[in-house]
Amino acid sequence: RQIKRAALLCNNSTGFTRQMFCLRLQMLQRVVVVAAESLKLLEHQLMDREQIQDVRVVMRPPLDAYDVLIHLNPKQVPLLAQAVDPHPVTFSRGLMAGRIAPSGGALPVIDYNPVSLYLAELRDAFGDLALFFCDPHGGTVIAVLWKPKAFVPIGFKTSQMSARKVEVNGEQANTIPNVEAILEDFRILGKGLIKSVDARTEKWSF
Repeated sequence: RQIKRAALLCNNSTGFTRQMFCLRLQMLQRVVVVAAESLKLLEHQLMDREQIQDVRVVMRPPLDAYDVLIHLNPKQVPLLAQAVDPHPVTFSRGLMAGRIAPSGGALPVIDYNPVSLYLAELRDAFGDLALFFCDPHGGTVIAVLWKPKAFVPIGFKTSQMSARKVEVNGEQANTIPNVEAILEDFRILGKGLIKSVDARTEKWSF
């Protein structure tokens, strides 16, 4: 009933408010569907003794629904130890072999999370075009989902050319997102943090 009421509000809203409200409604609907399927899966596990009892399975989101996947370098993820699935760590974190270093040297870095900072930069720069999702507890993938109306052509305006390119059709000049440049910006902003950027859909042509 609450979702139906929210849908009515979405239809009756206008402009930017409607767009943001509808996006949140879609996310709410997605959460409801995932929760229902997770409950079914857990109930099936509990009823079937032959199955491996692993509640973490509901915490592993499928990534095939996303448009772009930004894979992070595990060495740069400070909360990697909190991940749902333990990462095969092959490097030390906060430990140094050998003798204790003398006092007066470099201080340890505290309360620094490059993943959250990078995520904030992405949302600030491209929040009008896409949604960004990442597990804050040791996630090594940032999933990107283009907003429903991100690729609708809009009239050319010099003040609205950020991350867009011009398409001329006759006497009409429109702009659409420049996805190739956006993906390159993802790499530049995350230099040293990201391992690769994987574009998974063909909603655009280069």
